[in-house]
Amino acid sequence: MSTRQTTRITAVVIVVLLAVIAALGAGIVTATLGASTLMAVTASGTGFLGVGGLGTAIATFLLSPPPSSSTSC
Repeated sequence: MSTRQTTRITAVVIVVLLAVIAALGAGIVTATLGASTLMAVTASGTGFLGVGGLGTAIATFLLSPPPSSSTSC
């Protein structure tokens, strides 16, 4: 397995773990503030999708291959 592939897998694992932690925190805070179960689940899902999507976009941007230096027209 190449170093680049290992780096990508590590980035995906970190993004998913951060998304799970954000979702768990959002659900706990929402439930603690007295919201209904449906609202707590909605907040958790929104937190997971938001952090996961943003993290994936950032990881894709940072780990994308460099542009080729060839100047063929």
